[in-house]
Amino acid sequence: MTIRQKSTENRELGQFLKQLRKGLKDIPTSRMGFIEDRSAKRFNNEEWISEKTLGNYESGKNIPSLKGLVMLAAALEVDKGYLFEEVVKRIK
Repeated sequence: MTIRQKSTENRELGQFLKQLRKGLKDIPTSRMGFIEDRSAKRFNNEEWISEKTLGNYESGKNIPSLKGLVMLAAALEVDKGYLFEEVVKRIK
């Protein structure tokens, strides 16, 4: 389940997630390109996130669930513990 925010209270968290995505090398910079690339390379071509959901995370409208964070960590090529710690620091 994703926690829906009333506004963009978690913009800092969203910017952090977007920075991680944009910092990846040799991966399309668009959200859809990232999702398709990660689906093929990390998730066995399974659908793992929608473009709208990723956009809501990156804008701070939604906060990923624990399961979502585990999948994002794999997609973003970062340690789960690191991502959890950084998310907790930024949640308002």
